[in-house]
Amino acid sequence: MKNRIFTIVFLLGSILSYGQEEKSLGVLKSDTTWLKEIIEFPIGFAPEIKYTEGYEDLRFAKKWRDKTHDDFWCYMFAWHIKTHEKQTVEILEANIKSYYDGLMGVVNKKKDFKVPETTVLFIKTEDNNEDSGFIGKLYVYDSFTSEAMITLNVKAKVYYCDQNESTTVLFKLSPQNFDHEIWERFNEVTLKDDLCEH
Repeated sequence: MKNRIFTIVFLLGSILSYGQEEKSLGVLKSDTTWLKEIIEFPIGFAPEIKYTEGYEDLRFAKKWRDKTHDDFWCYMFAWHIKTHEKQTVEILEANIKSYYDGLMGVVNKKKDFKVPETTVLFIKTEDNNEDSGFIGKLYVYDSFTSEAMITLNVKAKVYYCDQNESTTVLFKLSPQNFDHEIWERFNEVTLKDDLCEH
């Protein structure tokens, strides 16, 4: 009986501490109109991505799975990773391709169906400060909802933290053109002021 009680207490403690740890992770701030998810590195479905420490902080527009809504496939995420490697077009393209190929492969439910590969293009934008900006496009298979190829416009920004040798890569994605109001709404989600302390 004592062993059983100990086991239950231990399991409850583990679950609660994991929940508190996941809750404390995150570099993005948003209100409840954005859905939140945290994925820790290394990412199981994308083993080609070599980052072993850090996490992905995601924020989804509430209707992001609704094909009939303007918010369809509108979301953003930040990779907060323990690396000081300079992010280049080539690195971003390779990592994002691996990420979406892996993700769509594990989400796919169609038997004997080979998910088409993702095509990624990034261009570095002119930026006068130390942080780097990129824009791009993804041509990706949507295993979640439409089960078809979709084109996503992307904006990415890289923030380097010298004091803890971490890097945060912030991605904003939408099938909408860059003049659509979703790109303004993305500004409702911000990086935390103490980014470099995480």
